[in-house]
Amino acid sequence: MKRFHEEEKSVDEDSSDPVAPTKMAVSIEKHNLKARRRNVIETVKIDRDSDSESDVPLVKMSNSTRAWYDNVIPRIPDIADVSSSGKQNGVLNSEDDNSLLEGDFDSTETLMDRERMKISVIRGSVDNPNLTLGELRLLGCSSEGLVNDGIRRVLWPKLLRLSEESIFSINGLETIHNLIPNEVYQQILKDVARSGSHISQNATQHEMDHFHEQLTQLMCWVLHKHSMLNYYQGYNDIAATVLLVMGLEKALNVLEGISLEFLERFMERTMEKVNQELFYIFALLERVHPTLLEHLENVELFPHFALAEYTTWYAHKYAENRKLLHRLFDYFLCSPPLMPLYLSTVIVAHRATEIFNTTPDMGHTHKVLCTLPDDLPFETLLIEATNLYRQYPPESISNDVTEYDRKRRCKEQEWKTKAEASRQERERQRQLKIVKPASRIPYRIRNYKTITVVTILALGLYAFLKSSGLN
Repeated sequence: MKRFHEEEKSVDEDSSDPVAPTKMAVSIEKHNLKARRRNVIETVKIDRDSDSESDVPLVKMSNSTRAWYDNVIPRIPDIADVSSSGKQNGVLNSEDDNSLLEGDFDSTETLMDRERMKISVIRGSVDNPNLTLGELRLLGCSSEGLVNDGIRRVLWPKLLRLSEESIFSINGLETIHNLIPNEVYQQILKDVARSGSHISQNATQHEMDHFHEQLTQLMCWVLHKHSMLNYYQGYNDIAATVLLVMGLEKALNVLEGISLEFLERFMERTMEKVNQELFYIFALLERVHPTLLEHLENVELFPHFALAEYTTWYAHKYAENRKLLHRLFDYFLCSPPLMPLYLSTVIVAHRATEIFNTTPDMGHTHKVLCTLPDDLPFETLLIEATNLYRQYPPESISNDVTEYDRKRRCKEQEWKTKAEASRQERERQRQLKIVKPASRIPYRIRNYKTITVVTILALGLYAFLKSSGLN
C-alpha cells in the first residue's frame, strides 16, 4: 500500500497536473453547448420529466472540488462480490439487462498482489468524506487504474459528476431509432454488426444479437437526446466499452457524459478540428524525438495514422483485450480530452527503432504505425504521457500545431494540383487519339489486294499440278 501512496504523491507534486484544469467555481453548472443542429424529429422525453440538458454538468471542475458532490459516499464492492458477479463467459444475460459482459473480471484467486493492493487503496480513499476530485482522478490515472469493472460501475459516474437520480429507465428504447435520421440509423446498424470483437467468442448468436440491440439503442438514445451531436464511425467502439462495464441502464448517462465532455469535437459536422488536433503528435515529437519527426516528414506522412486510436480511445484496436482497454478508459476519464494524443506520441517514440527499420516510404510506414503491438508496456507509457503533458501542455504548443496544419493544407493542395494536371494530360492524350485516327486502307483497295492474292495462289496451284503430271 505504501508504494501506491508514494506513487500518487509523486504524480501530484507538480502544480501543472494534467488533470488539474484552470480553476473554476466548484458549483456544478450547466454546460454552454455550441449548437450544431441537424434535421431530426422533435425531441421527446423517455420516462423523464426534467430538462434533459441539465442532467450532465460539463464544466471542468477543479481538482480541489469535493468528489462526493451529493454527500453520498459510494460503496466499493468487496473483492469476492466483484469476482462472483456477472456471467463468466463474457456475454450479456438477456434475461437481465443490468447484467454485464464480465469476461475480463479477475477472480479472487487470479488477482495479482498489486491489484489487491490497489483495491485496498481505492476502498480506503473512497471512505474519506472529504476526498477531492483530484484525488479521485489520481486513483484512475495511477498504476492499475480502477482495477475491475465492479469498481468502475461505481466510480465512472462519479468522475462524470452524475447523480443516482439521473439514471434513466430503459422503457421505450425499442423504438428510439425512429427518432434519429434513417441514414444515421442505417450506418449505426452496419457498424454495430462489426462490433463482434467486443463480445466473448463463446457468445451464442442470441446473446450477440441481444448485445447488438442494446448497443444500437444506447447510441440512438444519446444522438436523439443531443441532436447537435453527429455520429461518427468508431463511436460504436466507445459505446460498446461503456455498455460492457455499466450495463444498458447506467450506460445511457455515462455515454452521454463522455460524449459531451470528451467526444464533442469528434461529433461535429466535420472532422476538420480533429484533423488539426492530430498535429499535436508532430509538435510533441519535435520536442522529444526530432529525428523521428524528420523521418516521418521525409516520407510525407501525416499523423492521421492515430485517428482511430484518438477517436475510439483505443477501443477499436484492443476490443478483445478488455482488461487493458478498460484500464485505458480509466486513464482517459481522469485526464484532459487531448491526453490520447500524448499517449500516441509516446507510443510512436517508443517504436522509433521499428519505424526506422521499415521501408522508408509512406505506405509501409503508415501500415506499421496503424498496427499497434499487443505487448506495449502501457503502465510505463501512461506515466510518460502524463509527464509529457505536464512538460508541454496543449496551450504551450498550439501555435506549432496550427503551423503544421497549415503545411498539411498546402501539401494537400499541391497533391490535388498534381492530380488535376495528370488528369488533364490524360484527357488531352485521349482527345488527340480521337482527332487523329489511325489510317485505314480503303475498302476497294483491300478488295483488289484480296483478288490479287487469290489469283496468284490459284496460278501457283495450277502450275504445281501441271508439273506433277496430275492434270
